Formats: sequence, C-alpha cells, structure tokens
Amino acid sequence: MILSYAKWALIAILTAFFALLTILISLISPKFAALTTVKIWGKLILIISGVSLKIDGLKNIENKPTIVMYNHKSYYDIFSFASFMNYDWRAMMKKELLDVPFFGTAVKIMDHYFVSRDGSFSDRREVVKIIKKIKKGKIIFIAPEGTRNPEKGLLDFKDGGFYISLKTKVNIVPMIIKNADEITKKGSWKINPGRIEIKILPEINVIEYQKSKDPVNKLKNDIKEIFNSYL
Repeated sequence: MILSYAKWALIAILTAFFALLTILISLISPKFAALTTVKIWGKLILIISGVSLKIDGLKNIENKPTIVMYNHKSYYDIFSFASFMNYDWRAMMKKELLDVPFFGTAVKIMDHYFVSRDGSFSDRREVVKIIKKIKKGKIIFIAPEGTRNPEKGLLDFKDGGFYISLKTKVNIVPMIIKNADEITKKGSWKINPGRIEIKILPEINVIEYQKSKDPVNKLKNDIKEIFNSYL
C-alpha cells in the first residue's frame, strides 16, 4: 500500500502541473490542450501505475460529432482514453469535479460538460447548451451508468445521453472497457499493475430509432444489450 500511496501522490502532482499547463494553453486553444497536455497526462499516469493498454477498433472513432459511451468502473477509464485520443474531445462529468483544485478549473476552461452527481440532467438549460455544443463537432465521452460501478455487470443506464443523441442525430459509438476495476477498485487506494482492454465498436445509427414509439428507451435498451454481450 505504501507504493500505491506514493503513486497517488505523484499522480496528484502530475495532475496539478498538467492542469496548470492545460489552463494556460486552453486560453488560446482548448483543442490543442486536449491533444497535448491532456494526452501526456493520461500516458504518464498509466506508466506510473504500471498499466498497459490493448485497444481494438480505434478507427471507429472518427473526427466528427460522435457520442462515445463507455462502461465506467474506475478513474483509469478516463486516464486510458485521455492517453490515446487523436481528435478533439470532451467528456460528461459530475459537477463535483469542478471543486477539485486545478483540475476543476482546467476542465471548466476546456468547456467539458457537467451533470448532477447521479448522472442526470437537473437543469434543462444545461441540456440545451450541450446539444448546441455537440452540433458544432465535438466528440463527447459519456458513461451512461452515470457513476463508477463497483459491482459486476452494469448499472441502469440514464436517459440523458440517449436523449441528446436522438435530439442532435449524433451517432453513438459503444466503447467496452475491461479490467479497469482490477487496477483500482472504487473506495480503494491500492493500485495494481495490469492491462486494460478496450474494444471500440462501429457506430450505431440513431436516426433509425426516431421512428420508434419510445425512441429513448429503445435506443438505451439496445445499447445496454450490446454492452452486456461483450462483458
């Protein structure tokens, strides 16, 4: 555990350092920050932690408006996709992260999206803002479970991401993450070296769902079934 505490201390220092760099760069170009300081930050955390990645299907994330949905088990989910994304991206985050020193300021200046602690959209005005931003071309990462899931299987998916997808006609790319919870579990400080496997699937055309009587639930259930089939 002593080694794990030392790793977390180093991760905290790196996060503060790169957050400050990201803030400065984002004042000029948030896109450049996402592709440089944020990417290096993710890579260094994985190296420090002794974590390797196996990525399959990265070509399925194209440089266009896309909603990438992933199963959320660990902070290492975020460290992982931050380390390999080749295009400008943003993520849906809990509002509480805005209170984290340095990090909160960085993600706010970069214009990430923020929701309530349970992953829901408590303010309709925020939904409208998110819809407008996505239409401008950003790739957005959303954890449809709304929070880290410490148990096996999946939590219930929240409606928000699916509603936004249908409203904007932006397709969904499922991203299956395995073993992230073996690196560090929710509620634990221990960091275990290992390999995270990420499988990125072809995009789901959401326009076909708009003819359904209950498009949000139909889309949500179909996406969850895809996740279950791979997990």
